[in-house]
Amino acid sequence: MAVKIIGGACRGFSLATPRSDTTKPTSVLVKRKLFDWRQNLEGMIFVDLCAGSGAMGFEALSRGAEKIILNDSMKGAFLTMKDNREAMVKAFKFDASRITITNIDAIHWVKKEMSYQLTDTEDVILYLDPPYENHVLYMDLLKHLTEAGFAGQIWLESDKLKGPKAENLTGAFRSVIKTVDHGDHFVVVGKLI
Repeated sequence: MAVKIIGGACRGFSLATPRSDTTKPTSVLVKRKLFDWRQNLEGMIFVDLCAGSGAMGFEALSRGAEKIILNDSMKGAFLTMKDNREAMVKAFKFDASRITITNIDAIHWVKKEMSYQLTDTEDVILYLDPPYENHVLYMDLLKHLTEAGFAGQIWLESDKLKGPKAENLTGAFRSVIKTVDHGDHFVVVGKLI
């Protein structure tokens, strides 16, 4: 299975997806709504902590993000992201240093790696799409990001049937900027501090 980049310099480019049922690509319609709303990402850093194929980050890169940081704790996802990075660099001559890929637990990334990789978080979009059933991970990530003083935008995806409910997630934000819905999936865009 492959997913395509839907806009920007790499529009139409196919990305590989991990061979696992535990990763789930963000729906094309949700992705389109988010990136149509926030089209120009020049000067931004885009971070995806449960990245799967890295499709959301590569979409951000295609739309001008200065740097993307992709992380997934699953080895298959990590290897797929590395293959996708290699294909993007080859096809579009991106500087490979603009694409950082890590293979660690998302909580560990926030507690240990975030301060190392991001000196300032004001111009950062952090995309969170954990396994829907892992409600505790959602709340722990939001708690640790708040404690770390994360000042950028968070785009938080969930599912109305399996994931934490919108009202439980929005309560963790200081301000909610936008909510994107499609079917059972939704993304809350907001700031924690």
